[in-house]
Amino acid sequence: MVSVHTAVGWSESTMNDDDDVTEKLLDALVYAPLGLALEAKDLLPKLAERGRGQVALTRLAGTVAARRGQSEAVRLVDELRTGVEAFFTANSDEETPDTAESEPGPDTELPIEGYATLTAVEVIPLLSDLDDEQLDTIEAFEKANRNRSTVLNRIRQRRS
Repeated sequence: MVSVHTAVGWSESTMNDDDDVTEKLLDALVYAPLGLALEAKDLLPKLAERGRGQVALTRLAGTVAARRGQSEAVRLVDELRTGVEAFFTANSDEETPDTAESEPGPDTELPIEGYATLTAVEVIPLLSDLDDEQLDTIEAFEKANRNRSTVLNRIRQRRS
């Protein structure tokens, strides 16, 4: 069967393409907006409720993150304060009567020459050459003066 359009010079495939484009334009510009307008009364409350739920969830996540960050900051500040207090306590010029007699001062004869001027990195390898009595002397001096955890931990390791 020959269509009228074929006689005029249009093929059916061209007409189908034109119909598809026309249908798509009608869907996008007429039918969809009309359907949205008719359904808006039912859709808007549902969409608003979903939006409220999303905002509440986001707010909750923000609150949890802020609390966790705050607790982490408090912990770090406490660690810093403890470290600073330990530093100033170890390096203070004031001696209590208990420590004046039991702990060696800076003038004490130490088993490592120039110990008071050495860094912890320089001290660590020298500890392996000391006996228990010498380790006691170094430990007491370290606690009374610089109180370096690296040195004190290595002394504890040597004894175990």
